[in-house]
Amino acid sequence: DQPGQPVPTRVPEIHGFIAGFFPVATILLFLRLYSRWKFSYIGKDDIMIIIAYILYVGLIIATIFATKYGLGIHIWDCGLSSQLLYPATLGCIKFSILLFLSRVVPSSSPWKKRIYWIAAFVVCEETTFTLALFFQCRPLRYYWDKEIKGTCFNQPAFYYVDASVNICTDLMILSLPWMIFSSLKVPRRKKYALLAICSVGVL
Repeated sequence: DQPGQPVPTRVPEIHGFIAGFFPVATILLFLRLYSRWKFSYIGKDDIMIIIAYILYVGLIIATIFATKYGLGIHIWDCGLSSQLLYPATLGCIKFSILLFLSRVVPSSSPWKKRIYWIAAFVVCEETTFTLALFFQCRPLRYYWDKEIKGTCFNQPAFYYVDASVNICTDLMILSLPWMIFSSLKVPRRKKYALLAICSVGVL
């Protein structure tokens, strides 16, 4: 950067995303839990989404702190704690959706076992990414202290791989309701209503 020139920053965008999505996530979570408590019961998928929400809050706190130390300015200044919480939060959200689908799919359905296989893949995927982020620099302290001797793997390349795999699993999970429920032998209007409800996850 040239002296006297403002440093490029995306911190306002980060704060904007947090301010926009956190209240929506909070309201939707409480509406979900209230409707389950009122008309059904709190299941494993609800417990998992609560865990995901707690991790999400931790991710937001870590991200806000990280913006004070470089996040939004240069990729090498990103906060390690926010990076580690990110795949854990995503994994819990995806696992919650899969638990919900396994909850509504009959035990005799061939999709039951397929959902379990996808869930196992998601657990392995997010665990692998979390461990990779934790060991991305050797020694770990080199991540935030470049004064010492150490090395890091190709971080931008890893982020692209991480994003690509996550997008693929997102699309796979979001397409599951259409593949599962489109073959149901129920009135067309009821079928479309069910698919529309499940498609809210696209948001």
